[in-house]
Amino acid sequence: MTRQGWIRTCRLAFGGLLLAAGLNLGGCNTNNANLVEMNRALQDRNQSLTAQNESLNNLNQQLQDALNARDRALEEQTRLLADLRAGKAGAEQALLDFERRFGALNFGSLDPQTDNALRQLAAAHSDLLEYIPERGLLRFKSDFTFASGSDVVNDNARNTLRQLAAILNGAAANYDIRVIGHTDSQQISAATARRHPTNVHLSAHRAISVRDVLVQSAVRPDRVEVAGRGEFDPVVPNNPGGNTPQNRRVEIFLDRPRARVGAPAPAPAPARAPAPAPVEVMK
Repeated sequence: MTRQGWIRTCRLAFGGLLLAAGLNLGGCNTNNANLVEMNRALQDRNQSLTAQNESLNNLNQQLQDALNARDRALEEQTRLLADLRAGKAGAEQALLDFERRFGALNFGSLDPQTDNALRQLAAAHSDLLEYIPERGLLRFKSDFTFASGSDVVNDNARNTLRQLAAILNGAAANYDIRVIGHTDSQQISAATARRHPTNVHLSAHRAISVRDVLVQSAVRPDRVEVAGRGEFDPVVPNNPGGNTPQNRRVEIFLDRPRARVGAPAPAPAPARAPAPAPVEVMK
């Protein structure tokens, strides 16, 4: 091989090497660009996942706070329920105690001496008078106490009222007296209306007349209260025509006295009173 041929051969070989090296360098550059792009995509993905993770952490904290609040509310409700149950038990026991004490009381009943005296009076005048001991009540039948449409107490009833006054000034001196008049629903006649315009007027005027007889018989006037309820408090339903004798009445209640300015204080009633002497009944 000539010198020139050898030189040509070497040049060709060196050129091939340079071409191969260039090709290799071009491939590396392409691969490197791809790697950079992939790395950037991974960084972006990582940032997105990090943001999602923070959001999930925040949501998890909110849920945990809500669960804690629920647990606190349940604990409070459990405590309140226990308190209510304890309070209910206490209230039920207090109610039972109250009912027991209330049941032991005898409202409206009178002391034995007064009760016995009124029983005797009512038995002696059963046509005129009814005694209801559990209410402390004397009921005078109006048809036997007054003339029709009148507020003038007739002589027989006046005599009975005087005997009642003796009891009120004796055994029953520690009681106040309420006198309440009642009528049926029958309309006031024209003649009666000149003095008693309505049934309420008539019932009130009759109560006042009974009160006057008691006061005239030395019952202190400050002990006596009067009222008239007309036809509005019947003991039985009024007949369609209004004529119902059972509802025409004057009721006298004996009550424990109320405090009054300037009034003498009543003497305390004895717990046990001796049996009274029989009431003298005037015929």
